[in-house]
Amino acid sequence: MNANMEGTLRVAVIGSGLAALGAVKGLIARGIKPVVLDRGERLEKDREEKAAQMAAVEPSQWTPEQRVWLTPDGTPKDGSGIPKKREFGSEYFYGRSLAGAPVKSKDTMPPFSYALGGLSAGWGAAVLPPQACDLEGWPVEAGELAAYGAKALEGLPYSAEDDGLSLDFPLLSPGTGTLRLGVAGRSLLEALGRTGLLQKGRTVFGRARQLIQAQGEKACRYCGHCMSGCVYGSIFRAGDEILRLQKEGKLDYVPGCLVEGLAEEGGKALVTYRNAQGAVRTEPFDRIFLAAGAVNSTRLVAASKGNFGASMRLRTRGGFVLPALSLKGLPAQWPDCNTEPGIFLDLKGGGLKHWVHVQVSTENELVLKKLGLLGNAKGPWTALKRFLSRHLFLLFVNYHSDHSGTYEMSLEPLQGDGKPATLVSRHVKKWPSFGVLGATVWRLLGVFGRIGCLPLFPLARLNSGSYHVGGTMPMTEGEPRGFRTDRLGRVAGWENIHVVDSSIFPSLPGTTIGLLLMGNAYRIADQAFGKD
Repeated sequence: MNANMEGTLRVAVIGSGLAALGAVKGLIARGIKPVVLDRGERLEKDREEKAAQMAAVEPSQWTPEQRVWLTPDGTPKDGSGIPKKREFGSEYFYGRSLAGAPVKSKDTMPPFSYALGGLSAGWGAAVLPPQACDLEGWPVEAGELAAYGAKALEGLPYSAEDDGLSLDFPLLSPGTGTLRLGVAGRSLLEALGRTGLLQKGRTVFGRARQLIQAQGEKACRYCGHCMSGCVYGSIFRAGDEILRLQKEGKLDYVPGCLVEGLAEEGGKALVTYRNAQGAVRTEPFDRIFLAAGAVNSTRLVAASKGNFGASMRLRTRGGFVLPALSLKGLPAQWPDCNTEPGIFLDLKGGGLKHWVHVQVSTENELVLKKLGLLGNAKGPWTALKRFLSRHLFLLFVNYHSDHSGTYEMSLEPLQGDGKPATLVSRHVKKWPSFGVLGATVWRLLGVFGRIGCLPLFPLARLNSGSYHVGGTMPMTEGEPRGFRTDRLGRVAGWENIHVVDSSIFPSLPGTTIGLLLMGNAYRIADQAFGKD
């Protein structure tokens, strides 16, 4: 299909998260102006206004009251002990049951979103390319996905350095400036560098790679509130890029849409949705790229294909969070620092078949808030906690989905009352196998023991249901059967509807999956129209 023909195609992208952005960029590169259909929920107006007021001045001019507002209590309700990430105190980007898309869970709700930008609206933007050892069973090679990941990175803010991580995880794209690493982070990284442990294919570490603006108008101001929401817009969000492309006339953005069904008829792909005014519309497109997120895309395909009552396994990336004790005091800089994890450590071999990804965070305002150390509290107990906090840092340990929990999901059979089917989920928690867990403990003790630090494993908190999920409709080589998809994200019987989000991942690497999401979606959007 030539470029002139492609320019006349009517193409829809459903969603506005990382996968949607990858598909959009792939389509634009082919000369196609897509229509983005999105629920597009936004931050509450009053919170948006308060954040804008703070963004108008430097952090040094913020009042104590503004800082308190920016970092509310993050104590979770699920008993995990892991502070919950919010944006300016809001949980708007976490999905909920809707009348038009009901969900019920017997325990923990699987992560999904109706926000502009999806879950990227509130979460960070760590970046690492995929590795072949983590993509066993994929019908697409790691090198091909990395090449498309490089295309997806073009034009995005990218804080990255060519360091020890590059032994196994190449940069793929030039960085746009590197974030300043805090004194405590520099101390730990320099100490790791002196151990002689850096080894390709086994132990690599370096500066965290993040989609965060380090230079320019939206550069990080080191205000100490990265985990609570960035008022300056330094942390990348897919929704912001979607709106920028709309402003440039490269796509049409239609918010307020709740998609209810998909079908193919007469060579056209049909989407039925309820618009912002509540009216139900069905529109034809030449192609549809479904990027509603693993949960919502699974619901839509299952409902559209009549897959009611069947169990569908939603895979998760899992792991645990644990504090580590440094015998040497770590200089405290808060609030004059960036509080995203500043160091990436990746481990393989020695009993670890897949990469175990560890993010090291030396100062985290959510933890400081939980300890009661953000205010002006005094007294011997507070003094002791402050002393201990200067010897502690956090390790976020992430496993491949082979070693993680799952969600068992199904669509309840239709009752004939015209109501949409309810998506039912059950969370199956799972610790990694003793072999993998033992290897991880041994490796972490070996690495951090070399620099006078001790991971406090008795205080570890299981995180078996992370916000990285997928795998309900895994891609397979050749013709797909059952609830699987081909390498272009198409279930059996569909030619022009492509699922492009993590629901089609055969597995989820323990390393960050944001770049994999964008790169794979870009690939499908590029290859769906055949060779040039």
